[in-house]
Amino acid sequence: MILESLLAVSGILLVGVLMHKKVNATVALFAGGLLILMVAPVLGHTGTGSYEIAATGNAWLDQFGYVAAILSRTTAGIGMIIMVLFGFSAYMSHIGANQMATTILTRPLLKIKVTYLLVPLVFWVGNLMSLAVPSASALAVLLIATLLPAMVGAGIKPITAAAVIATTATIMPTPLGADNIIAAERLGIALDHYVFGMHALISIPTLIVMGVAHYFWQRYMDRRTAARGGDFGVVDVMAGNASQEQAPSAPSWYAILPVLPLLFVLIPFLLRQFTSIDLSAELIPVTLLSVLIAATAEMIRRRSVRARLEDIMVFFKGMGTGFGVVVALVVAANVLVEGIIQIGVVSALSDAVAHLDSVALVLFLGFAGAMLLLALLTGGVAPFYSLVEIAPKVAEATGVNGALLILPMQFVGNLTRAMSPVAAVVLIVCGAVKVSVGQLIARTCVPMAVGIVMSMVMTWFIVGA
Repeated sequence: MILESLLAVSGILLVGVLMHKKVNATVALFAGGLLILMVAPVLGHTGTGSYEIAATGNAWLDQFGYVAAILSRTTAGIGMIIMVLFGFSAYMSHIGANQMATTILTRPLLKIKVTYLLVPLVFWVGNLMSLAVPSASALAVLLIATLLPAMVGAGIKPITAAAVIATTATIMPTPLGADNIIAAERLGIALDHYVFGMHALISIPTLIVMGVAHYFWQRYMDRRTAARGGDFGVVDVMAGNASQEQAPSAPSWYAILPVLPLLFVLIPFLLRQFTSIDLSAELIPVTLLSVLIAATAEMIRRRSVRARLEDIMVFFKGMGTGFGVVVALVVAANVLVEGIIQIGVVSALSDAVAHLDSVALVLFLGFAGAMLLLALLTGGVAPFYSLVEIAPKVAEATGVNGALLILPMQFVGNLTRAMSPVAAVVLIVCGAVKVSVGQLIARTCVPMAVGIVMSMVMTWFIVGA
């Protein structure tokens, strides 16, 4: 097992080195996994894969068979859900529905006269907006164009507004999130139960407390920066206005369209919980229904059929983007995990910790700590897609509740992103207000740390061992 452990470490180190060299996370994970898979037969590990394949008579060709099986299974299952949601989001942006939802949600904020009250309110509203715009970077760009100039005009310092915007896409409970979809599938539980029956019980109180933490921390940092004669950043208001002018026009009622899939999943869940009506809704059918409703609305509003039908191609192109951005990442993460499983490292790890005292606490802190470190280094939640494959297997082998390992990883990964100096959302926001990465992270680290601690404590007591 020494050679196997060295091989696993080598594969993981290769991933880390490639990411450090700015290689795409998907390519890095795939390369690390392929290294382990190609060396595994040399160590005598043949026929130990997690998938059923047709043997070719050659151990190395069989390994590519496992890669093909991973690609096929992921694309047909979770991958299809993710691609459909990406297509839906792309279509909503194309018809102006996402932008209208942003406008409707932010309009009341602009009337608030108490300056610092805007800090928690924008944080909470921004998290609500992540239901319609799940990408942290895309949401930041949207808020920079729509809210940043208005916040600065209301008296908020540019760096304060930037810190709030950088932290808006965090842990909002939504069945439309790729991480939630994968977590529920790996735990073998219904998506609506995972999101509304587990995730929301922890994430909603955590978000409330984080908003309050933002209020006090940003006030403190503004006073400290002013006392030291520090830099608050600057905002190009004209650029923000120009970005808004480029957005497609849409009627105000279009704001409901981006959340239709969420409503179609949430309503049956509530009916099952509080009535005798046994109604369920799968995500792909309700998302396709939502696209049909939006397309019909477009045809009626614009009095055009052929051109609006052509617009639906945006949906399919968005599906392709979803494959390239997330599904390929999940496939690559699975390839890495498959290699680690084949050489027996996961089972050895499970056996090693199974008889430890407080094994649940050790695994709980271990997986969360690994996610914290990896998210800081990579600037995103890409490592989650690898760890979420391993956690349920380790949990099952040790008798620990799998949700106790997956929920903290999910929370920590999403919250750590706003503290990472290499996260795309951090770099985008820094550029918008012309401050250094260090200055912005000093503003985001405390609210995010509060969120991490609170979410972990609540997970431990609510989910339990």
